[in-house]
Amino acid sequence: MKRRWAEVILLMVCIGICMAMASGCEQNDEEEDVPVIAVSVIGETHKWPIGVRVYAEEEVKKVAEENGWDYEFVVGDTANEQSDQIIQLVEEGVDCIVMLPMDGASLKTAAMRVQEAGIPLVIFDREIPDFAPTATVKGDNSGIGKMTADIFNGMFPDGTTVLEIMGDTSTVPQQRTDGFKEVLHSNFTIEQVGFTGWQREDTKRIFKEWISEHSVEEIREVEAIFTHDDEIALGVLDVLDEYEEAGDDKGLFDNLKVIAGSAGAKEMYERIMTEDRYELFSLTYSATMIKKAIRIGEKIIKGEDYEEMTIIETVEVNKTNVEKYYDKVVPY
Repeated sequence: MKRRWAEVILLMVCIGICMAMASGCEQNDEEEDVPVIAVSVIGETHKWPIGVRVYAEEEVKKVAEENGWDYEFVVGDTANEQSDQIIQLVEEGVDCIVMLPMDGASLKTAAMRVQEAGIPLVIFDREIPDFAPTATVKGDNSGIGKMTADIFNGMFPDGTTVLEIMGDTSTVPQQRTDGFKEVLHSNFTIEQVGFTGWQREDTKRIFKEWISEHSVEEIREVEAIFTHDDEIALGVLDVLDEYEEAGDDKGLFDNLKVIAGSAGAKEMYERIMTEDRYELFSLTYSATMIKKAIRIGEKIIKGEDYEEMTIIETVEVNKTNVEKYYDKVVPY
């Protein structure tokens, strides 16, 4: 009898061990099935991507916590590094990738790998030529150019000479330029100064070179400057400040009336508040837009309806309303 009870107890122990092992296997399966949302952004090429990086990391963590998911967050300092990171995410089998491309053309091969793997891809800000992602979220780049032109048309009904100082060679500056030219009246003269790579220091160098290469009469014809970004506008203002402080301006920019920027940089808003020589305005292109892109990625993973194309409208920020948009605690 004792032997029979011992056999029963042993059998029960074995059953318990098997059940525990099965439960462990089920838990492992569940862990493997946890969705992973991935975000790929670019390095610190200028201040706007720094803001994007901060907001993106905050938002993807929040999405993962709210849904009980895992997440991947990668930062590429070059197009090649970002491409390698995207391919690694594909190999890991993540469930959705949200990407701000360093350069659309350079990231096309990696984007196609994502698509071929059947992984949803949400593109933010910079488009990839001849490629249709799962969804796109961007600011109104064409609208920035059009609104700037419309403001200039109102300020200069008889036209004037405008300097255009551009960002880089990606789709974003081209869209801003195209919108600007489309709306600006034909009585204006546009002189394109060059590409800055969105860099403040490069802007200063390019602007100084332009000044040195033009006569006093040519410089005095300029009454408006259209920059593709607040960082560029601040670089222009740095040069104007340097000339004035050194007493070297010689009235070169006495006729300059307005400098246009975009992006909504905190420093630009501070400058709008205090500037008394020129009229400044910035058209919004907030780094917080990345949050919308990540939330669309969340919808895709959940199988919910989502917007394939989201264009976030721009707003003019000037001296009359800047305090409404200014926030001293934000990173950008």
